[in-house]
Order: sequence, then C-alpha cells, then structure tokens
Amino acid sequence: KMELCTEQGYLRGEHMAAEFGPEGQYPMPNRLYARRLKRGVYTSRDLFLLWPLAQRLRLLVNTTFDEGGALGLVQSLESEREAQCLSGRSEETVLVAWDHCSLPALAQALGCDEETCLDCWDDGNFEKLLWLRFTAVPKSKQKLSWNLTTRAVSEHFAPPQGFMGYRECLGNPAESSNYGFACKPLQAWKSLPNDLTGLH
Repeated sequence: KMELCTEQGYLRGEHMAAEFGPEGQYPMPNRLYARRLKRGVYTSRDLFLLWPLAQRLRLLVNTTFDEGGALGLVQSLESEREAQCLSGRSEETVLVAWDHCSLPALAQALGCDEETCLDCWDDGNFEKLLWLRFTAVPKSKQKLSWNLTTRAVSEHFAPPQGFMGYRECLGNPAESSNYGFACKPLQAWKSLPNDLTGLH
C-alpha cells in the first residue's frame, strides 16, 4: 500500500531540506525521527517530509517507534539527551515529523507547559513548528537538570487557508488525550460545525 504525496507535499519536503540544511534558518539536525510504517505500507507523509533533508545531510530517518509509540520516543530522547551531554556533546538537534494529533502530547511529555504546547493542532495547520530547546544545568557529575525554552515558529512554506477543525483526530488512537495529555480546543473552532471539532 502506498500513501502517495501531493505535489505540494513533495515541494514542502524540499523546502524543509532548505530550512534545516546548510545555510538554512534553523539548526541542522543530527537525528531525524518519523513514525514506523504499518505492515504493508511503504511510505508516509512523515517520510516524504524528511527524505529530502535526510539525503542532503546523509542521515537515516529513525523509524523505531510506531504511531502508538509517542511516549516511547520521548523516553528515548530524554535518555539520549542526558547521555550525549554527559559524554561531552555540547549541542544536538533532533527533528521529529509525527502525526499532528499526537504533537501536543509529545511536547507536553517533553516538559512544555506553555500555551502553544497545550493547544490542539488544527487539521489544516502544516506551517507550525515547535522548537524546544533544552539547556543542561549540572547538579552533579552524573546528574543534570534541564531548562526548557519553547518557540512556535513557521515553516514559511504556505500559510494556512483558515481553520479546518479536528476531524482527523476525533476517534484517532494517536490523539493526545490517549497518552494522558489532553489538548485545549482552539477558540477559532467555535465558528465551525461541531462534527469538525468535537465541541458541544
């Protein structure tokens, strides 16, 4: 089974390769993560987004975690972060492409409690990027604590064409609340039909 990407999707991947590649406006990642493909599925939107960048930087896309493994990904990132810093690696950048229904849970599980991490992700918002920066604060030779700063930035590819709601996430096992991290419905959804937002 193939989940074919649209022409805009291909171009978005090329754009991401420029934004995160050499001389791009964002730090070049050392590691890339996307969801593991389901059996019988051979490509996905996550991979189409990351492939051009992976080729440019000669990186493999890590697909260890499947769609239900968002919290496993968080645990892995946290343990790797600690180990990398204690081993003397001063800066690491990780880029994750994932189901938008899970992104609030991923951000909150990583420690973000700012409004942009608590808000649900609109089905039509392909532009928003969450940039979480962790700075180590040594507590001992073997233990670190972390300061987190968060920015919501734009991909600068194509502005959203209005709000579309949350229909793709309603009943989706990957929706944030299924991981124990509920998100807040957007105020703009109040003007949309209930079947698009799940609001009552």
